Amino acid sequence: MFNKKNHERGIALFMSLVILLLLSALAISLVYMANTDSFVSANYRSQQALYFAAKAGVEEGRNRLMTANALTSIMSPPCVGASCLPVIPVNPPNTANKQILYILGGPNPAVVTPWAAGLYMDDELCHDGYNLGLATHSADVHCTAVPAGTGWYTTTTSTAPWNSTNAAMPYQWVRIAMKLNGSVDSGNTRTMVNAASAANIPVCWDGTREILLPAGSANCTVIPNTPANHVYLITALAVNTQTQSRRMVQAEVALNPQPPFPYGMFATGTGCAALELGGGATTDSYTSAGGSNYASSHTNTGGDVGSNGNVFMNGSSTQIGGAMGTPTGTTGACPAGLTIAGGAGFLPPTAQNKLVAAGPYNFPTPPPPVPTPPTTDEPKIGKTGANLLPGTYGNISVTAGGTITVAPGTYNLNSISLAGNSNLVISPSGAVIFNVAGTGQATPIDFSGGAITNASLIANNFLINYGGTGTVKIDGNTQTYVTVNAPNANVVLTGGSDVFGAIIGKTIKNNGGVAFHYDKNTSLAPQSNGYYTEIALRDIQY
Repeated sequence: MFNKKNHERGIALFMSLVILLLLSALAISLVYMANTDSFVSANYRSQQALYFAAKAGVEEGRNRLMTANALTSIMSPPCVGASCLPVIPVNPPNTANKQILYILGGPNPAVVTPWAAGLYMDDELCHDGYNLGLATHSADVHCTAVPAGTGWYTTTTSTAPWNSTNAAMPYQWVRIAMKLNGSVDSGNTRTMVNAASAANIPVCWDGTREILLPAGSANCTVIPNTPANHVYLITALAVNTQTQSRRMVQAEVALNPQPPFPYGMFATGTGCAALELGGGATTDSYTSAGGSNYASSHTNTGGDVGSNGNVFMNGSSTQIGGAMGTPTGTTGACPAGLTIAGGAGFLPPTAQNKLVAAGPYNFPTPPPPVPTPPTTDEPKIGKTGANLLPGTYGNISVTAGGTITVAPGTYNLNSISLAGNSNLVISPSGAVIFNVAGTGQATPIDFSGGAITNASLIANNFLINYGGTGTVKIDGNTQTYVTVNAPNANVVLTGGSDVFGAIIGKTIKNNGGVAFHYDKNTSLAPQSNGYYTEIALRDIQY
């Protein structure tokens, strides 16, 4: 007999199989979702690790910019004498001035070559506005090329713990260079400090805001009436060498500027008579700011002088028209303090008003000229005269009666000397900067036999940077307007006339009765040993 229930046989097995299939699909989905979550979490973890590794690279660069950090401060080893490269970039980069510095890190720094195509190529460089011959791209697009040659960069190795081992932090390189007005990309445009100004102007930090380097100022540290320092871009790349994932971070950093430095002449040496005034030497002050000059703004006060050691004054007509400062502010002590002989003293209305310094001042040593000047003699310049253009020169000498006229710009010299009745003419149309190497020269700067004509009457328009230990001779036979930055040198003033500006030397001797007029528009000041302030930090998304 037919059983109506026979057609339902196996339904339980069928339903079990369907349920098992559904459970299997659900299990597979859960496994897939778990794997996806694991991959997302691992990728997030990797990206976060690379992000913080890149920030660690920025911090190494920020730390090594500190000149007070003697063990790890940026150098270009080997560094001997005039072969040294700048400790810190001091000019906008171009293809020949080596003003981009890379700190190489990771497990194997030898294979990290940001200046060449490959895994570690610096594909952000074309966005930063430097004169390196690179085509620009929109902010979210990799640079596709690097500058030609090797003259635009220099390198050093990371000093981070475990660098060059498998335990090294995965940031591969850190790039340090000056910031320019057009160095920051934002979409298809540039975020500029001042959109109305050129993109290639250096950016300065005044302690509260970024400003552009004014026309006529040689660098951010000598802006009239505005203490400021350079702003640096620190860019760091971190790479996971196994997955080749990467992260790039860029920061803007700067030293907060020092308060205005009160001394027109300051000797960095610590010995007796580090600063010596005699023979009727006098000091006073004025300012060249805002179109003023000595005739319109001079005063018998403010011609302040100081020393890390002893100040010695000799002769009844030797008078300081201002204040004197030493580390202790004491009198009659040597090497620290003030020694007075022969009736020397202080001009009214100040009555031996001594500035008490907080401690010895340390001034940054001017970097050697780049490119390094030759040590050979240039053709002598005689009575027919010569016109000089900015560039690199060996030993320049002007013979008796000769005249040399220099155009505005930067001159990298090994030495320069003026013979009797010769003349150095500074163009009045802009600033002239002499960066002097002094290799093999006992007196690399010798103006004692001639005259300096600076028709602009602005001391900042003739700046001399010399980091060596030789002698610098400045003549006052005419009214000499000059700013001398030679913190390791022996500076001698001669001629019995007038010198306008500011002078920093290891020792300063003014026994020839030179009247020194401190231009308070100059800003030679001791270096700040503080930490670099992080002004901005951005994640570069590629």
